Amino acid sequence: MKLWQKIFLYTLMLVMLAVGVTSILMLRSSFRLTMEQKRQAAYTEHEFLISNFKSMLLSERLRQDAILLEEAKVQKYMESTFGEEEGISFFNGNQELVYQSQELESREELIAIVSETGESHMQMIGEALYIASKESLETNTYYFMTRTDLSDVLYMYRDMLSSTRITSMVCAVVIAAVLLVVVKLLLLPLQKINEGTRAIAQGDYRLRVPQKGRDEISELAWNMNRMAESVEKNIQALEDVAEDRNQFIANLSHEMKTPLTSILGFSDLLQIKSDLSEEKRLEYVGIIKEEAGRMRTLSGKLMEMITVGAANVEWREEEVSHIFREIGASLAVVAQSHGMDLTLECEKGTLWMDKELVKSLVYNLADNAMKASKEGDYIRIRGWFEEGVFLFSVSDAGIGIPKEEIAKITQAFYMVDKVRSRARGGAGLGLALCVEIAKLHRGNLSIESQSQVGTVVTVRMKGGAANEDV
Repeated sequence: MKLWQKIFLYTLMLVMLAVGVTSILMLRSSFRLTMEQKRQAAYTEHEFLISNFKSMLLSERLRQDAILLEEAKVQKYMESTFGEEEGISFFNGNQELVYQSQELESREELIAIVSETGESHMQMIGEALYIASKESLETNTYYFMTRTDLSDVLYMYRDMLSSTRITSMVCAVVIAAVLLVVVKLLLLPLQKINEGTRAIAQGDYRLRVPQKGRDEISELAWNMNRMAESVEKNIQALEDVAEDRNQFIANLSHEMKTPLTSILGFSDLLQIKSDLSEEKRLEYVGIIKEEAGRMRTLSGKLMEMITVGAANVEWREEEVSHIFREIGASLAVVAQSHGMDLTLECEKGTLWMDKELVKSLVYNLADNAMKASKEGDYIRIRGWFEEGVFLFSVSDAGIGIPKEEIAKITQAFYMVDKVRSRARGGAGLGLALCVEIAKLHRGNLSIESQSQVGTVVTVRMKGGAANEDV
């Protein structure tokens, strides 16, 4: 059974139960009140008849100028006074019937109760109300009993009860129709959420369920949308990771295949051709050595990328100016060998870092700048602190990077000029490694470049947290 069906049925049963019980209680309360009024009226009429008869009997005795009336005369006077009036009977002191209306049934049991208790007695029998009392007439004891018909009250009660049942059934139908519409409308957002959830479960992570109002269903819709958004982001991230991994493997295979092909090809030539000149042999050996060096560089870069962020990172508070001085000493020799002008300056200050990783970051950026430059160009490396963040930039006046290539340049194995990069021993992993090292130090890397003008790479690093294990 669905939720809307349960809500509909349970609510309908509760409403009908409440309506039915309330109607019956009100009807019974009204009936009891009416019956009580009827009893009071019947008792008042009973007392009035007795009082009236006593007064008339006294008048008759005075009219006949008699001290007491004989029982026979009293009985005859009863007959003449009440005639065939329905619902009246008299019993003498011996509980013998003296006078009774034709249609009134004798209720000697009531007379017996009044005789025993000496008090008036009222009893409901069938659809009639009987009242009996003990009275003294002409020094004799009489029992006076009246009957009041209540069939009209009972008929009205039964009619109202039947009408209540019919009304309840009509109300049930109307309430059921209204309740069905209300439940459907109230649960319509929940149905849409259910449909949206089903669609999201089937892979439509871009779908969002509508959310209106501030009730619990709206809050559920909001949470569902946040969940779908989170799932979409995670799926997209996984897809990106999978795509990057596939691209990485494809690029790695390609990069490894090229030097291996050269090494195997020239090795075969050295093995097959026995009449090679010394010049050719040295040329082939040089090519094999160069390609082997490329493979060593490639494997070294890969190992650096794999180990970046590993558990063996050594966080220490280092003086950055000392580290840059060490880097400058090493890079100066390389720049001089290429005929390039290297300038390095750095403000004093400390930063929590892994010293070797930061060195690798700077070396890679400087190496890329040198590969993009020619003899006589300048390389500028500058470091400074700004609002507690350490920044350093590496700028050159080299070939630059086209704007459409800047977004891709940090991808592993991506090279703008593959021929030039390979000629200088590049593997396309340097910037990818730099990005990972910057992220590890809670930083980022930005690139500004213009073709044939130069490139400026800026790194911002907050450094490792001060409470990191060291």
